[in-house]
Amino acid sequence: MKNFKKLGLGFMLALLSMMLSSCYNRNESIGLDVVGYNHTDRDIGWFTVGNGGGGILGKHKGGGGFVCCISIPRKYKPGMTVTVRWGGVERETQEQVVEIPPYTSKDTGVFAVHFLRNGSVKVFATDLVILSNPDYPLKGEEAKL
Repeated sequence: MKNFKKLGLGFMLALLSMMLSSCYNRNESIGLDVVGYNHTDRDIGWFTVGNGGGGILGKHKGGGGFVCCISIPRKYKPGMTVTVRWGGVERETQEQVVEIPPYTSKDTGVFAVHFLRNGSVKVFATDLVILSNPDYPLKGEEAKL
């Protein structure tokens, strides 16, 4: 019986430790809604980024809907990437690994995915969703839908 109590106590301590580390990890990341922008001349039938995704993005459209969600570290770490996949309506499935530019957790609310005319993809963790905002991270010709 004595060994059983020790085993039970050890199990409870291990369980408590896992629960606390789980809470700690959750506080170390933030969940953001995903929004897409299609700057190309072709419709996008679907897209995903990490485990989050979006629906149809018509050519030269975007920003109108948010979907759940992607989790990123609360603190930016250089070299972080996400995998963006898309396809559907007019094209086969494509995939790009995209570097996440620097961000601060106080300035994040959405994770924006931009499909650009030159075939590249850019992503931003930002609190801005209006491309015409002068502080939006995508600038110039790239920002035009």
